[in-house]
Amino acid sequence: MPDLLLLCALASVALTDFVYCAAPALVGGTNAESGGGAKLACELIVSVAFAAAAFAPGKLIRYPNRRLIGVTTLVGATIIVLAELLEKATGSHWSAGLQQIGIRGAVDHPVELAVNGVAATVLLVSALAFLRRAQRGDTQSALLAGASFLLAGARLQYLAVPAVATNWITPREGLRLAAYAMLLGSAYWEYARARRAEALAAISSERDRIARDLHDGLAQDLACIAAQGQRLGTELKPDHPLMVAARNALATSRGVIADLSASTAPTTEAALRLVANDLHHRHGVEIEVRVEMTTALEGSNDLNLVDREHIVRIAREAIVNAALHGRARRVDVVLSGSGGEDLVMRITDDGWGITDAHGSGMGLRTMRARAAALGGQLNAHSGPAGGTQLELTVP
Repeated sequence: MPDLLLLCALASVALTDFVYCAAPALVGGTNAESGGGAKLACELIVSVAFAAAAFAPGKLIRYPNRRLIGVTTLVGATIIVLAELLEKATGSHWSAGLQQIGIRGAVDHPVELAVNGVAATVLLVSALAFLRRAQRGDTQSALLAGASFLLAGARLQYLAVPAVATNWITPREGLRLAAYAMLLGSAYWEYARARRAEALAAISSERDRIARDLHDGLAQDLACIAAQGQRLGTELKPDHPLMVAARNALATSRGVIADLSASTAPTTEAALRLVANDLHHRHGVEIEVRVEMTTALEGSNDLNLVDREHIVRIAREAIVNAALHGRARRVDVVLSGSGGEDLVMRITDDGWGITDAHGSGMGLRTMRARAAALGGQLNAHSGPAGGTQLELTVP
């Protein structure tokens, strides 16, 4: 929904400025112009469209209602036409008497003053709404906030200097040009984000395919080998290399399948629970997962696929270390944060605690490398009552 409303806002800006600013200059007009009824209606539509995009909830429209889009377009066109007809019917041509090139110090018609004032106010409110999103790390909203501020400044400048020759360059044109640059930057940012999302979706789809292939092929063959090996247990003994290799290969393949399935899980919490369930069956350790993510922007409070993978892999490595090296029987995983706060994951266990050898091991180095890839920091130490406490913090 915000994307559709933003599309309406950008289309309104482009059409309004082309019809009332660019086109007159292209045909060589030199007369001073003030706002006509249709122009004022267009300016108001632009400001309202930006406000709608700024305050719209992040609702996904799977099947856009074409009839609604058509009706909305028709209503906007009707407003413009009626505004122009009303001006001509009442005979109040607001730009009359401005045939000489010059600058009026103030708008002399109360309707024009009111509409431009309302348009500037709505744009300023929209800018503040976009700025609030930008404070939570949304670069696109920062660009839209800047564009809204600049367009509002152009409206305010027009109130002070409402009528100029169409071939003049004023601060209003400079403000609009800067606003267009920010809108272009916002569009490019959205395009780049969509391309990254497509790439991540392709990677996720490929991982899902690999997981299915492993499950339907290699994992079933290894399960058969392990089952047949149990029948030979009296001859080969459970610690025979063939038995050990079969069990390890089956466990490894199931772990890979769990990791691949976690990468395609609908949420980070679901991904962590998939991995926790796999490790519970493999190591017999009790694992509790809690995710306390508060509502973030656009109605989404989850991580992107890349960050989720790092989080899940860090959690897996920490749980495996607790089960194998710390002999833990219980592990607690708590993930908390929101769009405007630090992301924190705490993993605690009731094992023997971390030692110097474990602190410099490959597992902890790998987890710290993943934490650095997230732009965060990972700390691990023994708890006051025993066990290991691991904390990942991402600003």
